[in-house]
Amino acid sequence: MKIVAVAGLSETGKTRLIVRLIQELTKRGLRVSAVKRCSHGFALDTEGKDTAEFSRAGAGGVAMISPEGWAALARAASVEAPALAARLFPEADVVLIEGGKNVAGVPKIEVLRAGVSEALTSRPEELLAVVSDRPLPDGVPVPVFRPEETARLSDLILSVEEASMADITLEVDGREVNMNPFVRTFIERTVLGMVTSLSGIDPEPKKISLVIDRTEDRAKPGPKP
Repeated sequence: MKIVAVAGLSETGKTRLIVRLIQELTKRGLRVSAVKRCSHGFALDTEGKDTAEFSRAGAGGVAMISPEGWAALARAASVEAPALAARLFPEADVVLIEGGKNVAGVPKIEVLRAGVSEALTSRPEELLAVVSDRPLPDGVPVPVFRPEETARLSDLILSVEEASMADITLEVDGREVNMNPFVRTFIERTVLGMVTSLSGIDPEPKKISLVIDRTEDRAKPGPKP
């Protein structure tokens, strides 16, 4: 999975760029998902609907399922966008995060627009490329693209290293079992989903240890008196 953030101020064209990238990447046969960071918060529960009643009653998470798909809303003090993307979209080839200026450790494409945002704000070590509707001065340390150069930008995204997977070790009766990426992701998502639904648990735990001991240790009955 390649995870790239598209950063920039409001009205610079981040959404329009991501839409074009999704269209280009899916045209190439890739599975693409998107995550939008909302710095001012958001609400999916409509007043008067059942989901709003569930949340008001204290539910830590609410999910909706329909013939067209599903959506979920979970309460959390802090969520790391890359970790959430890996949980929700494990089969995606590319995940694009809109508004990822403050997402640490993720390659960033910064969008500039004349009269709106004309100076880079991303950390140099995290900057992958710049998209600008005007020429930039010499000395920009990364490739610069025009907004319509979606194919070239897609090529660059596909050159990004895969995001690291969680380190998962499975042992059965003392023997370590090799797991393919699908099984690793399935175990991670399942365990994370169960653990984070518990009260008082960090919504993004760094390390989880789970031991299932099925050893039967039944004491033999003593001699009859």
